[in-house]
Amino acid sequence: MSTTTPASTLAAYAERYFDGWNGRDVSVAATLVADTFEWTDPLLPGPLTSLPEAEGFFQGAWAGLPDVHLERIGAPLIDEAAGRVSQEWVMTGTHTGEFPPGAPPTGKPFRVAGCDTFTVGEDGRATEIHAYYDVAGLMAQLGLA
Repeated sequence: MSTTTPASTLAAYAERYFDGWNGRDVSVAATLVADTFEWTDPLLPGPLTSLPEAEGFFQGAWAGLPDVHLERIGAPLIDEAAGRVSQEWVMTGTHTGEFPPGAPPTGKPFRVAGCDTFTVGEDGRATEIHAYYDVAGLMAQLGLA
């Protein structure tokens, strides 16, 4: 039996992930992460490894950045043999609530480019999520650095 995740599953994952962020439906988190996963993001003090942590990350971001929007740039880059997909994006929004935790709201808009890379199983859920973006630039735009 093959352990290769089909390209169609990988491409669909990237679309579901960003639709989940933009749709603000926390129940989608359970469809995005495997039972065992690791999610790293430069704003986090450490990796997320549980569904409640993933749900909390979504909810915290939506509370602090209620108009956050992630626009996918181009088609995802797919490595079918490794079960990996990367998607470039631009994130925009306004910082009107406390996010990340402890950061007071500034009311300032932001625009930051980045990329997420996902390792996705045959079931269409991620075992690894790695976000890459310029946190220092984001904090400067928000007036927090």
